Amino acid sequence: MQKVVKYLQIEQDIISAIKNGELKPGDKVDSESILKKKYNVSTITVRKAFADLINQGYLYGVQGAGTFVTKQKMIRGLTSISFSEELLQQGYTIDMHINSIEEIQNPDIAEKLGISEDAKMIRIERVRLANNEPVAYHISYVSANLLTLAQAKSMKRTRSFYKTLNEAHLYPAWVNENYSVKYITDSNIYTQMNVKHGYPAFFIRRTAYDNQDNILEYSETYFNSDWYSVTVNIKA
Repeated sequence: MQKVVKYLQIEQDIISAIKNGELKPGDKVDSESILKKKYNVSTITVRKAFADLINQGYLYGVQGAGTFVTKQKMIRGLTSISFSEELLQQGYTIDMHINSIEEIQNPDIAEKLGISEDAKMIRIERVRLANNEPVAYHISYVSANLLTLAQAKSMKRTRSFYKTLNEAHLYPAWVNENYSVKYITDSNIYTQMNVKHGYPAFFIRRTAYDNQDNILEYSETYFNSDWYSVTVNIKA
């Protein structure tokens, strides 16, 4: 059996403790001196393990205080139209809090939906939870000609925006997304996301289309940047 290099053994043991819940986000890991004695290694070896785990996003260091477990980020791989599906794929427990489902008129949003400025639309506002923590605030708009208020309210049962659309025979095939950073100044949003006024959130404008390129939804989402990152693979 091949012997595992000591610093890799330390890394593997810490990662395992994080994944099985023995070490939780915010927990302080054993100090250099404790790990030196536990593994019978040098300071250099322990620091190598710590440096690797910090670079990999598992730990972070606080000068004079120690080394701690980081909060796990949701890494958006852009592999699914559904944000919920990507969370589930990464092992999160998901839920949502629905703030409002209402029929409105909004000329600016109507233009984005490709409907007349006085047309009615459904607006759905909800907070996305991952492992019981708020990670995103979604505001979705759908033409009332496609989704009725009664159909939209079934989301309280389905607990999923896209399941609700599917029940109304609406099937998004592809989306266009625009990413930026936006400071949250709406007290309702920053309070429910448990962040401070002026928090710099990832802000995503999304337009969803069916397979005939008809617009089904326009949405605006604030993502908690402490929880969210995007990874894109580009092939030559």
